[in-house]
Amino acid sequence: MKLIGLMHVRNEQWILGASLPAALRFVDEIVVLDHDSTDDTPGIIDRVQRDHPGRVHRAEWTGRHYNEMEIRQRTLGAGRAAGGTHFFWVDADEILTANIIADVRGWIAGLEPGRTLELPWLAMWESPDRFRSDSSVWTNNFKVFAFADHPDIAYRAQRDGYDMHQQTPNGVRAKPVRPLAEQSMGGVMHLQFANRRRLIAKHAWYKMSETVRFPGRKTPQAIDAMYNQALDANNLRLAQVPPEWWSPYGHIRSLIQWDDQPWHETEVLRFWIEHGPAAFEGLNLWGLPERLAAQETAA
Repeated sequence: MKLIGLMHVRNEQWILGASLPAALRFVDEIVVLDHDSTDDTPGIIDRVQRDHPGRVHRAEWTGRHYNEMEIRQRTLGAGRAAGGTHFFWVDADEILTANIIADVRGWIAGLEPGRTLELPWLAMWESPDRFRSDSSVWTNNFKVFAFADHPDIAYRAQRDGYDMHQQTPNGVRAKPVRPLAEQSMGGVMHLQFANRRRLIAKHAWYKMSETVRFPGRKTPQAIDAMYNQALDANNLRLAQVPPEWWSPYGHIRSLIQWDDQPWHETEVLRFWIEHGPAAFEGLNLWGLPERLAAQETAA
């Protein structure tokens, strides 16, 4: 087995210095596809490449829009070109709980060609030390992270062109393998929820991006219903992260820049200026475009 990590990034200097070395603790090599980053993301990739010779492969994507399926397919293609037989998708804001590092390769090696592996996807709520443990959609939520390659596996947009939020590739065979029964056993820590400013900016951008790229596909109400779930704190209950999830990572966690400005804010303002407020009428954008426009005017 040659296990290759797959990661696509865009202006991820806030987290990449932690998540990229963390992934290299259990994958043989990793492909990092950079989508037009303008911050220190390229520099971080270069530094990690120097620290891990031959293990980090860099690819690039140039395009105004986030064409997720094309990006995923290109990243997978680069992983195949590097000789990967098994793949593990990890986003820049995701870190495997350290307690399962010793086991995850064995789970993946046991997959039949075309079969996937699901792990708990842990919503780290406003802190890297707490995760949601309630009745929300984010609790006991499982996501496909890995698969054994097969010629039928590919990433393709839906027939109407919609290409967002499809984490499971086309062409998988049989049901996913789920080695962990529930989230208290560990999984993948999803850090998008750990900083509220970033969470709001990211989901306002998602709403505006869907509206611009796929006009009329969903009503504003349907778009709101989908993305508002990320900020829904009704009946919130949290569980404490066990020390063993973080402690083996040593200094890695200290590299996370929690207060770094989210790149999504720049894109939210661009959408607002280029398309005008009327294009987003009916969407709840939490007042973010108006605040950003006012700050731009004041500056």
